[in-house]
Amino acid sequence: MRARPAMNIPGASQESDARWIPTLRAIGAVVIALTLIWTLALDPSGARAAPDGSPESADESDRPKIGNFVQPHYMPFGPCGWLFSNSFIDEMEEAHPGARFTAAVHDHRTGCRYTLNGDLEITTASVIKAQVLAGVLLAAQEAGRQLSPREAADIELMMHYSHNRPPTSRLYLQLGGAAGMEALDERFGIVGTSHTAWYGRTLSTAEDRTRLVEQLLIGGGPLDEESVRAAWEWMSGVSAAQSWGVTAGLPAGYEAALKNGFFPMSGAGWRLGTTGVVRDPDGGAYAMTVMTDNNPSESAGMRLVEMIARHINSALTSGPPAERATDGVECVEPPSQSSWSSVAETLGGVDAARLRFLNGGEAAPLPGQRVCWG
Repeated sequence: MRARPAMNIPGASQESDARWIPTLRAIGAVVIALTLIWTLALDPSGARAAPDGSPESADESDRPKIGNFVQPHYMPFGPCGWLFSNSFIDEMEEAHPGARFTAAVHDHRTGCRYTLNGDLEITTASVIKAQVLAGVLLAAQEAGRQLSPREAADIELMMHYSHNRPPTSRLYLQLGGAAGMEALDERFGIVGTSHTAWYGRTLSTAEDRTRLVEQLLIGGGPLDEESVRAAWEWMSGVSAAQSWGVTAGLPAGYEAALKNGFFPMSGAGWRLGTTGVVRDPDGGAYAMTVMTDNNPSESAGMRLVEMIARHINSALTSGPPAERATDGVECVEPPSQSSWSSVAETLGGVDAARLRFLNGGEAAPLPGQRVCWG
């Protein structure tokens, strides 16, 4: 784990007790042991079953290259199995040579957790904006007040359209910048993230981002029910052009709330990511984060992110993929040094100011950016 800069932020102290007390954790360990004994009695080979709906085989020769099974907080009703096989990882590497990728999934219906390249740290780009939203909601909640009109307007631009300056920068400074985000890490149990003055360069893991987003959109953390409902409304209403990622391959009846990240950085190429929660028709939910970097363009990174998200959703849902709003959006990748006006002409003379607004609000399209209208 990366060492944090000295921030003088108090951590939670822990006390030990030599007495053995039958806690839920201890009882869970006994249940796990009995389950393993029962499983081995039925199948001496000890083969691990794949999760329901998963295309993966549990064959030993196809076990993942990286450790992608994490003990759940509570005992699931059956073995969690393997979600990411060697063959799937090889397929991604072949389709996206040179790109790096990581993912984390927490299935609240079973208690199962899965990671892909779980130790990989990647800069978050706009995925970090989910934590900025969490911080603003928490501050208002603890002050016993509603969001101010300016906060609501800034969140709208930050979450729905992914504008950076001024809305996200203003909210980030309001929270205390990097020091404020470190304090939020303590509140949300985040342990492997390093913050900087440039929020888009936050170095984090998919596990940390998933831990944050599940508390933001499902609950179980410092946010109350009203704040969680508000977060769901903000993150389920992103613009159609930015509603890719978590939604990839979802069948009809499933709902998603998300925040995507997409921005190039020197030495890391295009960084693309998605974080959010999927609700199933029966009321269950699972959280996921996918992060990538070293992509040659935004479109290439988006394809990689959706390849992973679609694989996750195909294993954890049932039914054919439904049509999405983002699938009907018209997009182009303009040449380098294009202006919003020139791209607007390419798209048939659409409004250049509106085009800029819908695509992040930067002064000009970024090299390799996917510019969308609709």
